[in-house]
Amino acid sequence: MIRNLGFLLVLGLLLSGGIAAAQTDVTRTHPLIDAAVVGNADAVEYWLKRGVRADLADGGGRTPLIFGAFVGSMDIVELALEHNATVDQRDKGGSSAILWAADQNEVKIVERLIEANATVDLQNSLGETALMVAAQDGLYDVVQVLLDAGADLNIRDYTGRTAIDRARNGRDPELLRMLERVARAR
Repeated sequence: MIRNLGFLLVLGLLLSGGIAAAQTDVTRTHPLIDAAVVGNADAVEYWLKRGVRADLADGGGRTPLIFGAFVGSMDIVELALEHNATVDQRDKGGSSAILWAADQNEVKIVERLIEANATVDLQNSLGETALMVAAQDGLYDVVQVLLDAGADLNIRDYTGRTAIDRARNGRDPELLRMLERVARAR
């Protein structure tokens, strides 16, 4: 995985003598977080292999696993999980990696997080679940994966709306019909 040797040499220099400079950066994040934000799996691997915790978070509570899900990097998701990242870790808005992956239409990452025992019905601070955001955005494949994993159609967000209600306001009438069929069958 290590392709960007020049970048890693700079990281090595920071480790060997310039760590204080890295800690005083105005962004106040660790290079592991910076790497995850931009989807740089090589640098994420570098830091994780050197013992940086996979659950290290930025000021918003976002971890490499959450960033990996958000930017669509299966490599970062896998690295974080291999290094014991907490699969249901939430950011300060209460969103976990599965909600971010669903929101970004990252079907394979949603599937991988489910395999890693992510809670499919975890609600963020607005009461939203991964199913709700996927249904509202018309993300048929993500919705199907979540339903297959047992996502609950009856959970309500803070406004009282369910995934079906959100699909009614969404972009895909076929998705709404599918959700209504599933609700009748359950």
